[in-house]
Amino acid sequence: MDTLKRRLGWTVWDLGMGSMVGLLSGAASAGFLWLLGRTIHLRQEQLWLLALLPLFGLISAFLYRRFGKESEGGGSLILDEVLEFKGRVPSRMAPLVLVGTLLTHLGGGSAGREGTAVQMGASLARSLGKLPFAWLGLNNSRQRLLLMAGVSAGFGSLFGTPVAGAIFGMEVIAIGKLHYEGIVICAAGSLVANWVCRGLGADPIRYLVSAPEFTGSLGLRVALFALPVAITAGVFSEFSHRLALWTKAKFADRWMLRPVVGGVAVIALFLVLREDGYLNLGLPFLDGIFLQHAAISPWAFAAKLLITCVTIGFGFKGGEVTPIFVIGALLGAALAPIFHVPIPFLAAIGFITLAAAASNTPLASMVMGIELFGAAFAGPLAVSCFLAYVLVGHRGIYGGHRVHTAKHEQGDA
Repeated sequence: MDTLKRRLGWTVWDLGMGSMVGLLSGAASAGFLWLLGRTIHLRQEQLWLLALLPLFGLISAFLYRRFGKESEGGGSLILDEVLEFKGRVPSRMAPLVLVGTLLTHLGGGSAGREGTAVQMGASLARSLGKLPFAWLGLNNSRQRLLLMAGVSAGFGSLFGTPVAGAIFGMEVIAIGKLHYEGIVICAAGSLVANWVCRGLGADPIRYLVSAPEFTGSLGLRVALFALPVAITAGVFSEFSHRLALWTKAKFADRWMLRPVVGGVAVIALFLVLREDGYLNLGLPFLDGIFLQHAAISPWAFAAKLLITCVTIGFGFKGGEVTPIFVIGALLGAALAPIFHVPIPFLAAIGFITLAAAASNTPLASMVMGIELFGAAFAGPLAVSCFLAYVLVGHRGIYGGHRVHTAKHEQGDA
């Protein structure tokens, strides 16, 4: 009886605290999406703002240098804290990453938005964990759970995929382990955050895509497609990480030059590419593929990858997942004729699978694909996500060094 009573108490705590995190994160995500939409619209109407990207990057770098403290660690710091809580996630992370991301997009930088939502969710969860009430039982173990709930709430509410968000907060922490201790609090956080975000009018983008009958032939083609996806994910992860390390070292003593040089590089790339989809999130490309059935350059995925890696590698804020969605969709659209499948279908598979491989979250990504595109995608996504996850190795945009279980058994030489 005592054991049952304790379990009920833990469950009530998970549901209550997860819901509180969800309320905060959902409201934050709704506000962020509203601000981001208007920021990008302003940039699209005033193309000259692209010329100010170096200045916007400099302002963001100054704010982080002056007020950031531990905030510069971003998502990696959050994952480290979930593994070993030391109380280093600052409350100021939420406003800093919000402002930094809006500045990036105001200048047209090719970045995402999930990094912002996840960091805001975790930062708000940590702020909740600082409440000086002993009855909340906020020991280190439960502080870790709050951070996991913040990650789930931010991700699930941003994309309108609450089930995937719940799994993401448990899966992203370390390669090869699903942290089931957070199953209730992550689910509560993600579901409540999604309800709040949608209730405040921030509706997610949905594309209606048909899936062919899942035959053995289609399964084989999807399996073969996982290889170029894994290669692309590995290139993206390695290039963005190595470029970030190089620019940090190169401009260690002249930190102001890093965002300025990066901003100039993004402007130069855009002047060569001359396509609005290469800036910001890249959503015009998705509209072109799924809504307008427009012709897309077969090399568009590589160009979007390059400009995104340059943006992230020079320290601009925002995250990588939404551009990765776009890169994956462009890759699928480019290879669909070779695999003899409909372009929108393989674009949708690439959209999800590249994210699964790059983030090392195959389960969350597969569920996300089902939530976004429908149950008919379950079989193809299971094949592509699981294979790409294994083939990419231990590279990844989130904490690729946190390997709990290797993807391949190490046999005798």
